Amino acid sequence: MTKALTVDEEIKAVFDTLTEMFDRVDELLADAVNAVFQGDATLAQHVRDEDAKVDALELKIDWACERILAGHHLGGNDLRKILTAIKINKDLERIGDHCKTVAKSVRYLGCSAQWRSQTHIMEMADVVRSILRKARETFTQQDRLLARKVLALDRQVDREHKTVIATVVALCKSHPEEAEAFVHLVLMSKALERIADHARNIARSAVFFIEGVDIRHKHLHRPDGSTLEPGFST
Repeated sequence: MTKALTVDEEIKAVFDTLTEMFDRVDELLADAVNAVFQGDATLAQHVRDEDAKVDALELKIDWACERILAGHHLGGNDLRKILTAIKINKDLERIGDHCKTVAKSVRYLGCSAQWRSQTHIMEMADVVRSILRKARETFTQQDRLLARKVLALDRQVDREHKTVIATVVALCKSHPEEAEAFVHLVLMSKALERIADHARNIARSAVFFIEGVDIRHKHLHRPDGSTLEPGFST
């Protein structure tokens, strides 16, 4: 007869699966960007296929969290761990979806190195990959200070996304025959921007896990009247 796991063991299993999911989406993002940069349609298809495995991990984590909540009267730190896992799980799944969107651009951008260069979208992709890895470290190493760096880098990506759009608008006027490629540059840029947003969400969730402080929507108050922790800027 199989020995029942303790709640600590069940929660550890959830966190181990989250770590695996982090690794998979990190690989997906690298492969998606490389597929576009190299014009590699086979690698792009690999990204689309691998996203299904990320979806499967999302369900595995959801089901495990449901079992833990149903089988135990959680409170304090244990409850915070499960709530954090549920939040991060969803953000990682959405990152996988956006990686798939990036990979789909290979058909239109694989041979458009000139336009990629003028919009600096590959440099933007490098920043987004850095944000995702820092978000992972924020969570796995429980590094509250690193969360600040993730939030700052997310704002940088927002600015770079606006620059890409402005550049594409100008390019459309001078090269209207390339309109289809330009549309996909914007779609790729938006997907990268959304990946950075989800990495930011993960960093915020990590702060909640570490400190029990919700740093979203700092202008709003909790039911008990408290607000954002002093000194932590989002």
